[in-house]
Amino acid sequence: MVPWHNLDMAYTLDEKNTERQFLLARILNPLTRPVLERANVRPGGRCLDLGCGQGNTTRMLWETLRPSECVGMDFDPTLLEHAAAHPDNAPGVTFLQGDATKLSFADASFDIVFCRYLLVHLPNPISVIREMLRVAGPNGKVIVYEPDCAVQMSYPPSWALEKMGSIWDGLFPDSTIGRKLYSHFQSAGASRIDAGAVQHSETGSSDVRRVYRLSMYAAEGPIKARGLLSDGQFEDLVQELERLEQEPHAACFKFPDMWVIASL
Repeated sequence: MVPWHNLDMAYTLDEKNTERQFLLARILNPLTRPVLERANVRPGGRCLDLGCGQGNTTRMLWETLRPSECVGMDFDPTLLEHAAAHPDNAPGVTFLQGDATKLSFADASFDIVFCRYLLVHLPNPISVIREMLRVAGPNGKVIVYEPDCAVQMSYPPSWALEKMGSIWDGLFPDSTIGRKLYSHFQSAGASRIDAGAVQHSETGSSDVRRVYRLSMYAAEGPIKARGLLSDGQFEDLVQELERLEQEPHAACFKFPDMWVIASL
């Protein structure tokens, strides 16, 4: 069984990737909170955060939903160790190792089951959605927030952003999973589904552009091993992304994100 993510896409916990995760949280948390508020969850329940990584989403869920307990789960014990050591963890926030395709929880054990940017890494996302619905039960809610890497663009334009579409296609089992979430939840047996999309644009900062560059560094091994770019092409790409990151007047449009709030 393939756990959680493509094993050869596992990111090392180095300085660049720690910064990448921090920047992702800074970009995505403000976009995710309105979706969580839309779910209209009462405070005091139990919350499960799948694919928690370094714990940024888990802490955001704790602050936004005010559950009595928030469990962050990931397959990678190194990431979990980092998450558990964070000084901002509240007493009700805990972390444990586990496999999203086979959750070790009873039916209907959580009021909220959440994941963000997890399903895009998985070869069989519907099986994970079924598990999320199972442990949420008929009275709980499943909230999923995933990318659709079809397009990212900037003005002035950059050839590197245009090239990244084919790179995402080569890295992820399904780089356009976002548009399929509604259908996947139907296939998984959800009976109540709310869905929507978020498009983020960036002016006056370079967080998105920097995340793109750091993501290329994080995935350098798989990019080259899968023949997506040669050594020289990779260097040209990251140099162009660095140039774009330093462009003071650029407007950058991140690939869109899709979300679903669902229950059995």
